[in-house]
Amino acid sequence: MNSPAIALPSQLSVAAHDLQHARQGLQLTLDFVREHARPWPLSGLQRAVEDPYIISRFGDLQIRIEVAAALYERAQAFVGSPAEALVATAEAVIASADALQAVGNAQQELTGSRSEYPALAAREPLRWQYQIIGNQRLNGVAPPQLEE
Repeated sequence: MNSPAIALPSQLSVAAHDLQHARQGLQLTLDFVREHARPWPLSGLQRAVEDPYIISRFGDLQIRIEVAAALYERAQAFVGSPAEALVATAEAVIASADALQAVGNAQQELTGSRSEYPALAAREPLRWQYQIIGNQRLNGVAPPQLEE
């Protein structure tokens, strides 16, 4: 694995970016569903906001965002070895990307469109983040960013 040596603050900014956009996307989707969405015709419901599936979907999205926010805050304040700090950062990056993707998918499903967000040049592929976490936890191997 030849991953580039990207500094922790850069990776944390990627997580912050994704988390911010996940929150914005969730709010846009909430607003749309509250104001414009119609229930499935055969559901017998008067409003889409009464649909148990839609309600649980928003619960899931809220949990994903809160988990990402907690991991982001943990990584920001992390005190420990550089390897442990990089693992904490990778966890925040993965959780925030997962939250953003889940919000985007729900937004597409519930509103018929998806918000466009600018790409981040400093983003490492998520598969590298999983590798960093797994190799450190399983084998005690320092992340490659620390070896370069």
